[in-house]
Amino acid sequence: MTDRDGVKIGVERAKELFCQYHGNRFYMDHDGVGAEYEGYHVSGETERIWTRELVSELLKSEYRGKEALRVYRAAADLLNRDGERELWEECLYYPLRTGKLDDVTVLFTLRASFDMAREAAEKGRFSGEEAGRYRQELERFSRSVLRRAENGTLTRDEDYVMREFSDPLYVRDYLRDIIERWNGLPGSAGYKTSGGKQE
Repeated sequence: MTDRDGVKIGVERAKELFCQYHGNRFYMDHDGVGAEYEGYHVSGETERIWTRELVSELLKSEYRGKEALRVYRAAADLLNRDGERELWEECLYYPLRTGKLDDVTVLFTLRASFDMAREAAEKGRFSGEEAGRYRQELERFSRSVLRRAENGTLTRDEDYVMREFSDPLYVRDYLRDIIERWNGLPGSAGYKTSGGKQE
């Protein structure tokens, strides 16, 4: 085996680990492969390329239910750490626009979307104007989901057996809570600083 082959194998193994753990060093360390990954000295640019590839693949996947939620959170985490703006925005809006997920999975992923936006807003990478556009789309989605909940036609994957989502009042309060969280994002009209003053 030549050095060149060794380098190729090393890069392939590093990419395998990166994709397996969705780039999360904590879980790599937890499973005892963090030092191995560090030993490959992967550049930041290479990780950004792998992130683009991995997130694009995740967003095109056919995962359902809890697995879809897990994968979405992994993609959001990757993009919050080091993601391109266009792909970050695609991931943010994915729950509202995909059309492939059941209603209950979307309701859960909306919390992960909010966490993405909050972290970006705190870093000054997501403006109040952008948050306002998202809220408009979220409110339209919320109205249609609430109608389905009231009509007893809310969709859910077999993973979810939570009876709460059979109650339209629970769904209404759940959606209201998410929208109120968006209203409290840094840069939005309702955001207050730690001193309680509106910004």
